[in-house]
Amino acid sequence: MPEMTFAGHPLHPQLVSFPIGLFGYSLAMDVTHMLTSDRKYVDTAYHTMVGGYVTGLAAGAAGLADYLTIPPDTQSKKTANLHGLLNLGVMGLYGINLLLRQRHRDHVGFVPFLLSLAGTAGLVTSAWYGGKLVYELGMRVKPLMEGEQAPDLHLPGDEKLTHSFEQFEEVYAPADGPQS
Repeated sequence: MPEMTFAGHPLHPQLVSFPIGLFGYSLAMDVTHMLTSDRKYVDTAYHTMVGGYVTGLAAGAAGLADYLTIPPDTQSKKTANLHGLLNLGVMGLYGINLLLRQRHRDHVGFVPFLLSLAGTAGLVTSAWYGGKLVYELGMRVKPLMEGEQAPDLHLPGDEKLTHSFEQFEEVYAPADGPQS
């Protein structure tokens, strides 16, 4: 199966920045609305969420095309299973969120806010697994790095968080997909 590209580069990583940015910005606008009660922030939150959802569908379609090219029973497939399931969950949370907000567009309700918070947390987690696919497993990467690589700079607690993600993946993401 052919892989989706745009201008010679994989399409999925080019598209994911839109839903990540828009969903994250939507949450920031929810918080700003809650602090100020200014209607323009709840409107902005809603519209950026719509944009995040639409671009999330496009990124998901490109990601699915890449997913179908991954050989079964590999670490890449295992990680991609978890990455894809998390993204489906995120899109589900934001879909419900948008439906709830259609009825009450003048304020951020408690449940929509929690859905935004959970969706953004899921998106950050999914992005970590997407990064693992690219940076550790070489998904769609041509090995052409020139020059000496700079050492990694780690934030406090980075190793613990990495270990937690890896343990979660080991337990909940079998390489051959969910078992019935």
